[in-house]
This record gives sequence, C-alpha cells and structure tokens, in this order.
Amino acid sequence: MTDHEHTYHHCSRPAIALITNHGYGGVEIPMGGAPDTGGQNMYVNALAKALDNLGYRVTVFARGGFPGFDNGPMRDQPEYLTPHVRYVYIPGGGNSFIRKEDIAIALDEEVEWLERFIESEASTLGVVPWQQYELINTHYWDAAVMGVRLIERWRDDIAMDAIAKIVEGAVPNEAIEQLHAQRHNRSIGADPGHAIGRLLIDAHAAPNAPLNDTLHKAADALVKARSIPNHLAAELTNAIRTEAGYAEEKVHHAVRPTWMAACFGEAVLLVLEDFEAAMTDQLCFADRHCWTPHSLGELKDANYQGRPVEVRRDLKFCERRSHERMVCDRTPAFASTSPEISERLCTQYGVLAEHIAFFPPCLDTDMFRPYEGDELDGTYRYLAETTGLADGDIRGARVIFEASRMDETKRKDLLLSAFERVLESHPDTYCFIGGGPTNGVFDALQGQIDASDRLKGRAFLLKPVPDEHIGKMFALADVYGTASEMEGFGMSASQAAVARTAVVGSDLVPYCVDFAGGDAVVFPAGDAAAMADAISGLLSDDNDREQRAARLEAGARLLNWESAATDLLSRLRSQGFDIAQGLTEPAGATT
Repeated sequence: MTDHEHTYHHCSRPAIALITNHGYGGVEIPMGGAPDTGGQNMYVNALAKALDNLGYRVTVFARGGFPGFDNGPMRDQPEYLTPHVRYVYIPGGGNSFIRKEDIAIALDEEVEWLERFIESEASTLGVVPWQQYELINTHYWDAAVMGVRLIERWRDDIAMDAIAKIVEGAVPNEAIEQLHAQRHNRSIGADPGHAIGRLLIDAHAAPNAPLNDTLHKAADALVKARSIPNHLAAELTNAIRTEAGYAEEKVHHAVRPTWMAACFGEAVLLVLEDFEAAMTDQLCFADRHCWTPHSLGELKDANYQGRPVEVRRDLKFCERRSHERMVCDRTPAFASTSPEISERLCTQYGVLAEHIAFFPPCLDTDMFRPYEGDELDGTYRYLAETTGLADGDIRGARVIFEASRMDETKRKDLLLSAFERVLESHPDTYCFIGGGPTNGVFDALQGQIDASDRLKGRAFLLKPVPDEHIGKMFALADVYGTASEMEGFGMSASQAAVARTAVVGSDLVPYCVDFAGGDAVVFPAGDAAAMADAISGLLSDDNDREQRAARLEAGARLLNWESAATDLLSRLRSQGFDIAQGLTEPAGATT
C-alpha cells in the first residue's frame, strides 16, 4: 500500500464522489492533446483539490479499461491526485476509447461495476452503499446518466428491504426472493406501492377469481400477518372499495390490474405509516446527486442550426437531449457553469430555478498567471525548437495563441482565416495553435496553412503543449483568440484573462459574453473578417490592449475554487442535502 493509498483509506474525512466519464480524464490530463479531454477534466481535478482543501476525501470515477492516451499505460489501477483525492477507473464498453457521442453503449456496464465497487468498500466500512458518499457530483450528460442509474439501483435496494418486511407472512418467501432477484429490472424503487400491491395480488389470486375478491383476500392476509388493528383494517378495505369503483368507471379493463395493484399498495403504505416513513426517509437520503452539465444538447443544437446535416448528424443532438431530459426529471440539484445553461435547464428541461446553483469554472492561479522576464525563457526555447524559428524572432514579434482539443467545433480553421487577414496589416505576427491529436482536423488545418503563402512560416500547430509551458504560453501571447462555437463556459479564455492577456472570442463563448464585463472583444461566431478586425484592433492599440488585459486579470481572479465549492455545499445543505462538514487533520495524522 502506497503512502497516498494509506492516507486516503485511514483518514477520518467525509467522502465525496465526482464522476467524469468520457475522454482521458485522470491525474495526468493530456492538455489539449486528447480527444474529448480538456476544460471539463481540468474543472473536475481543480474541484477535487478544492474539496480536499476543505477537508474532504474525494474519489473521482472515470471510464477505464483501455490504454491511456498515445498508448499510455492501461487505465485500470487507482491513481492519486493528492493524498486525499484518488482516481478510480471504471471498465465498460470494451477495451478501447469511445468518443463522447457514442459513450451511451458503455454506461450500463459501468454502472453495474460502480455499484459493486461502492458496495464492497461500504461493506468494509460497515455502512450501506448510499452512506458511503456525502455527495455524488456528476459532470456532463454521460456521467449524470450513471449517477441517476446508480441511485435508482440503491432505491431499489431500499424499497426491497421495506417491502420484504411489510409482506412477510402474507406472501410466500419464494415470491419475495423472486422479486429481490428482479428488483432492478422491475425498478421497484420508483414505485414501491405498485410492487407491494402486485406481490400481494399475485400471491392470493385464484383462477378466474374476480380482482375485487383477490384484493380482499390479500388484505385479510396482510392484516393477519402484520396484526393490523381493526380500525386500520377497515381503512384498507374502504380504500380498496373506493379505488375499485373508480377503476370500474374510469380505467380501461386492460390497465385495471396495474391500476389496482398501485392503489392497493399505496393504501397499504398509508395504513403501515411507520414502515412508509422509514422507507421514504431512506429513499430521500440515498439521492444526494448534483449534476454539473458543462453544456446542454439544447443549447448546442441551437448553436448549430444551419450547419450541414452531416455535421449535425455526427453530434447526435436528439439522443443527447433525451438523456438530458431523463436526468433533469430524476435529479434533485444542479450546478450550472453559465447563465445560458441555467436558462435552458429551466425553460427547456423544466428544472426549478431554486434547484440550480451557480458554479462557473474557476482558475488555477499557480499555473495560469502573468509570467515575465526569465520565467519565459524556457518557453521561448520550446517554441523555437518546435517551429524552427529563431528565439529572438519570436520574442520581438506579436503573438496570437489558442489552445483546445482538435475538434471541428473549436473552429481553429476560422482563426487561421482571420489570422491570414491580420497579417495584411501586422506582418510581424505569429499564431501558435495548441491541441491534438494528429487527427483529420489537425491534417485539414495543416493543409490550410500549407496552401497559403501568407500563413506558412507564421502560423504553427504545436500539437499538445507540455504542462511546463502551457501556462506560460497564455502569458507570453499578446492576444488569445477563440472562434469556438460549442462551449459550456470557455475555460481557456478565462485562463488567458488571469494571465493578463487580451482576449478575442466568438459570441458563443459564455466567458467572453457573460463574465468578461465587456473587456473581451466579442465577434459574431463564424465571421472571420470580424475576428480579424478584433485582433488587428488590439494589436494596433497597445494602451487599449494592456488596459483590457489588466481588467480581465482582476475579474478572473475572483473565480476562486474553494470559495465556489463552499458556496455549492452550503446551497445543497439549504436544499436538504445532509452533507457533513469537512475535517482537516494535522499533516501526517490518520485515524
């Protein structure tokens, strides 16, 4: 057992689970280099560290069972981000990477594995599985589906335990055992009353007997088994008579048995109110799920109206919306990263505004900050070695920078088109674009550069930028430019801001529109000429550029992870979540 593993398992801190399922999330994030991997993974890791600082131990669950990026080691063993933050990799869906649009095929297998894993650890701790974590916070729709399904299975277990106690002696043990085996397929936690009624009816039905006779026979058996007092037995009989009369008049005969099973079971729960109250408390306690969408299919679909059908088809918006609607119907709390997401949760998915907390991506100000003088020497050497340019040529020129994954939605092609126009008035400028892997998007961008005499020697694709240089690349740039058309927030733009770098962004980057206070220069998405004008304007006016950058830095520094995490936990507690306070120990202390 490693030191970190020992610390994690022997500390007395309350535990929180984060689930981030797609891409290559982990202790080491391939910054800008791996598909479906980027800002969300940085968000999760930074949140985990903030929760660690607040006195929690954190498990981050991520999909595993396949090799790490660029033939890295197999993602199958726990890793530790800090002594109190571990990554656990969940197998499912095969042994290769699956893009996020196709990840639904893996989710059932992952949930079943996750349930067994938590159950095993909970057993070691002497608690039931739903007591293991104070909070389950899921990220993006795929992880949210996993969170919902996991809690549904826990609710099935809770309901099954209560049902078995209620009907004991009134139905054969074999019937109870059979329902236990089918509890997840029957989703009994969603409607325990129906499961109770169905058990009792099936146990006392006789061939060709009227349903009313069966109901009364089952009620008599339950009254005897549970020693129900006469006045409550009369209530049960009256409820059966009332609902049977309603069903006779209003309910189609094919649906009547299902209707009566549910009504009968609900009447049983009303009579046995102590059983019902205990079960309801447990069912509520088990559901401490908060979803952080990061983006929404409804919002992205709106952004992509008018795009070619081939592009829209590949993003599977209809399937994604269906998943998100289900999650919204079955989740008690939400953490929104932008006002647009909050609005769509309310207007498109019917979420109550009081159930939404606001938690925008905050910033790691150790990595992303202004760097000056000798601090940048190594990064200038890196650029020279990577591009073949002379170190001195880069230092004396204007620099435009962009870093994100190699994905069509990031519109790096538009940035190159805009930069080609910028070079007309600012020929002594370089554009460095980070991101990977070398996929079809990368090849198309390189082809775009190679086909332009103006871009060649001035625009460079850096592939993944090494961790030791990524923060400094933001700082040495004069302008950070993002033409992205599919952002939940726009973390890279905020990272540039806190590095005191001027920002140009499309009007589909929420950070630029909603958080930058007018200091980022915003252009209409898809308009290369407008983006070029915005960049050229900043390069032409040093005073305006520097003043904007200074104001951006000041505003971005307010995005503090620990403060935001504290606010989220407080809001969840006010909503009824029973989340223990964090517990920090002296260095090296364990229990």
